[in-house]
Amino acid sequence: MTRAWWVMGLVSAVLVGCGGGETPDVERVEDGPVTVMVEDGFYGVNFSYTTSASFTPLRAPLPGFAQSQAEREMLAAINAERARGGVCPTGVFPAAAQLKFEGHLHKAATQYGQELAASGRLELPHRSRVDNRVPSQRMVDAGYRPVPPNGIEWVFGESLAAGEGFTDPAEVIAAWKASPSHCRALFENIGNGAVARVDGAAGTYWVLNVAGWENE
Repeated sequence: MTRAWWVMGLVSAVLVGCGGGETPDVERVEDGPVTVMVEDGFYGVNFSYTTSASFTPLRAPLPGFAQSQAEREMLAAINAERARGGVCPTGVFPAAAQLKFEGHLHKAATQYGQELAASGRLELPHRSRVDNRVPSQRMVDAGYRPVPPNGIEWVFGESLAAGEGFTDPAEVIAAWKASPSHCRALFENIGNGAVARVDGAAGTYWVLNVAGWENE
């Protein structure tokens, strides 16, 4: 029985400064669109997106991306773990805020899980082999387009797990907790998240997407 798990490394995206770094590169038009510039230092990718100043996280699944019972149970198990805090290989993490289901993140997680499952392989990088998009871009592509406060860093995090018979949330969480980077990802103190489960020929694929910033 083959098992594998990978973590993206908690990619941080920051507002890119201009004019000596004093003015964040966010163009705001009152009652109009907002353009956000993103610098993804983990992958060396810079991109922008346009959103609405009134953007709010989506707390329900998008059409065509229903949340399964298995996915609800996994998110509940992750939140139970976060409520306790945890001991990771790199140290002790305090209790973290509950991850609130976010529909755009669930869509991004599901689409990438489908790509992984369709490949029939257990090893695939976090860069999509379809279009080379990285996790932060895929989450934005799926519609997660917040307007972050000026001068902050926020997190796009993606954790993966896959294996034959890898269906028990407790087993998947235990595997993630045994890895320093995955364990840290479980206790990242941000508010938005979603988990997707996709079954394929090579086994069950789990994709956990988290995004946001502290005190959101």
